[in-house]
Amino acid sequence: MKNSATQKGMRLLAVIAAAIAAMCAVLVIAYGGGAEAAHAVVRWTARTSLVLFTLAYVSRPLVQLRPHSTARDILAYRKWLGLGFATSHGFHLAGIVAIAWPAPGAFIRAQDPTIVIAIATFLLLGAMAVTSIERVRKAMQPKHWKRLHRTGMHVAWFVFFTTYAAAVRASALYIAPAAVLLVIAAIRAAAWFRGKRHQRAMSHAA
Repeated sequence: MKNSATQKGMRLLAVIAAAIAAMCAVLVIAYGGGAEAAHAVVRWTARTSLVLFTLAYVSRPLVQLRPHSTARDILAYRKWLGLGFATSHGFHLAGIVAIAWPAPGAFIRAQDPTIVIAIATFLLLGAMAVTSIERVRKAMQPKHWKRLHRTGMHVAWFVFFTTYAAAVRASALYIAPAAVLLVIAAIRAAAWFRGKRHQRAMSHAA
């Protein structure tokens, strides 16, 4: 049963990776390569990353709040959705590198201090992807594994939200993704508070 679930998860990840790779190839062809194509890859992979991140971020809280079949299905594939998010962001990073490549030093100097947070996010995502490998996960202490993944998810949420919230000034279209991020944060908060209430009720009953 576990092997079957793993195989399904790996197929899902393969489909996600292939779809994103195809999307990036189409963008590069459509824009004729160069900086414009790289910017298009960055824009669109940010969107695919947001969708995959959202699903992974709310999978467990949704089950805790309303354990219906759809929420359980999403939770069952959370690992693979998370790896899909990391894959999407890998393409996103490739687009950024392509933009910066002609003059990486000048590109870095032109960024504001938040580039440090962006770099930290990519490093955290890489660490999360590596530690999602079963052998690596088993070699880690559970509390360290949970702390790494919890931190990585919250840092990614922060980067997504601050990016889209700042972009609202340029276009009202960015209100939608910013609102989605607020909603998924509210869902996690609601699940956390419900868990705390349950713990208190259990301790009083004991």
